[in-house]
Amino acid sequence: MKKFEIQTQLKNKGIKNQLLLDAFENIPTTFFLSKELYPYTFENTTMEDELVKVEPRIFAVAKMLENLKIKNGDKILAIGLDSVYVMAILSRICKEVYTVEENDAYAEWALEVLKNINITNVFIAVGDKNKGWKENEPFDAILITSEFEEVSTHLKKQLKIGGRLLVPIGPDWAHIIFEIIERVSETDFNVKKLKDNFFIPNPKILPEIRSEDFPEKEIVDEISIKAQTFKGIKEFPMDNLLERIGDAQLVLLGEASHGTSEFYLTRQEITKALIAKKGFNFVCAEADWSDAEKINSYIRNQQTQKDWAPFMRFPQWMWKNKEVLSFVEWLKEFNSQNNNKTGFYGLDLYGLENSIDLVINYLEGIDADLANLAKSRYSCITPYMTDPAAYGKMVVSHQLESCEKEVLKMLVDLLKNKNKLNHSPEYFYAYQNANVVVDAERYYKAMYYGSAESWNLRDFHMFYTLKSLLSYFGPQTKAIVWAHNSHIGNALATEMYSRGEINIGHLCKEHFGDKSYHIGFGTHTGTVAAAHNWGNAMKVMKVNNSLQKSYENLCHKTQINSFALPLREQFAGKKLRKLLSTPKLERAIGVIYRPETERQSHYFQAVLPSQFDEYIFYDESNAVTPITLTNVIPKLLENHPFALLDI
Repeated sequence: MKKFEIQTQLKNKGIKNQLLLDAFENIPTTFFLSKELYPYTFENTTMEDELVKVEPRIFAVAKMLENLKIKNGDKILAIGLDSVYVMAILSRICKEVYTVEENDAYAEWALEVLKNINITNVFIAVGDKNKGWKENEPFDAILITSEFEEVSTHLKKQLKIGGRLLVPIGPDWAHIIFEIIERVSETDFNVKKLKDNFFIPNPKILPEIRSEDFPEKEIVDEISIKAQTFKGIKEFPMDNLLERIGDAQLVLLGEASHGTSEFYLTRQEITKALIAKKGFNFVCAEADWSDAEKINSYIRNQQTQKDWAPFMRFPQWMWKNKEVLSFVEWLKEFNSQNNNKTGFYGLDLYGLENSIDLVINYLEGIDADLANLAKSRYSCITPYMTDPAAYGKMVVSHQLESCEKEVLKMLVDLLKNKNKLNHSPEYFYAYQNANVVVDAERYYKAMYYGSAESWNLRDFHMFYTLKSLLSYFGPQTKAIVWAHNSHIGNALATEMYSRGEINIGHLCKEHFGDKSYHIGFGTHTGTVAAAHNWGNAMKVMKVNNSLQKSYENLCHKTQINSFALPLREQFAGKKLRKLLSTPKLERAIGVIYRPETERQSHYFQAVLPSQFDEYIFYDESNAVTPITLTNVIPKLLENHPFALLDI
């Protein structure tokens, strides 16, 4: 995007400060999400214009800084910034930049990135955001980017006289007003309220968030009354759930960790019922498109050769486990008896190297000239396939020219030659792989600009991939989504919204409404398969008991071992929704689990009845069982997608 276009966009958003206009002039096109390259759409799933323009968080921060009226040479304190890119922007304007972050690993990483691009006037501390950084006061400006219920006098007094503080104030993340606090004397402060919403504009569906503090016993009793109990997964009250799902076109099935057996097995039983009894057409999972393509070929009895195995990179156990193997074999058998009609696809964008290979392999069998063109286009990025994050780092630090234009041209080349290449399933898969390359290249750059930017890019990719599948297979198609709770729950009903983050759950609710049914999962304690850090070996870890007053702990206090809890008003009633609509803690374990810092690392605020349509709870749960050379009987055939193990 050209400099004048960025400046025009910033000016249209009310930014007049020339210092900001100049500093933000090099915003990468990564942050301008567009549907133009997604041709597989039909009227029911086309993104509406206002939602395509979800504000990149750096634009939100630019508007905050405009209201702070920062000046050249200012000394600024930024709290919860979570963007090394914005730190670099501020370093160009301000004499000194002090930031307070809550995560040690992020702070260390940000300092390393800044050091590599020779920025020495940014200082990062890890600590309590409410305390600021008293040792380095006074500040000309204080920018707070996460919501506060109230700003303490202690923090306000870290301003110089004449200094300004901007903060989002509100009882919760979805109902905030931005305040400008100006220090006018040693003891006096002026407060001005801003009406602007700097984050997601005009969402259709806002969560119902209450502020009452209800007695715990009343909440627990009402959960017990409404809970649909079951003893084991095979006794799950499936017919009742299918009735509640009704004529939904989408069913999104979550998980509170990427390594809990009960979540996987229950999700799979629900999926089997949706396929066998309601005619759902495919599953799309939080897995790489290229890896899932191998599973899809296998379960549709179309596998031709085994040139590489899926799910070979960290975290292998997330999909290469006995629970998923059981479902894959069931789906293969089901397809054998039903014209191979049910598919399995991946929504994620991490499989860059495999997607490049699959595009080239497809073209080599169809058009040699286009295949050679693809090799040329992708040669820019292929040397970095073993460490794409390093590629992103080198690009944003100007050590390497971006490959974005070349990979984007390849996607356009595929679109231009659509008729020549035959609009076949093979073409569609190749197109999706080319799209993965485009979005993955952007993603590995975006991760250096802020977690909200990279998160949104990834979930937009998931949503557009889902849209492409629905459109390709026709308007009557029905789909099942498997992904973590943090992806399939409505982000607006969690504190993600305060960070400017959306997810596939929010986008599905906006576009499909009640035709999209979302089911979350939770547990009180047990074991989980996870790693302590990214890339570490998987371990079976003990899951801490849930924290007091969390949703999981309230469910635990019912003393019911396992149950489904309907949350839509017509099934749950008004009372349960009311009691559960005051924000509470909710646990999220991904592939990383750090029990020693669990509150900080794994809990967030949420409103369960607005986040999900249903919640399935296990008081005690167990880790998934990764596939090994010795624990699968009978031994997998050589051409099975799970046969090759990384040992």
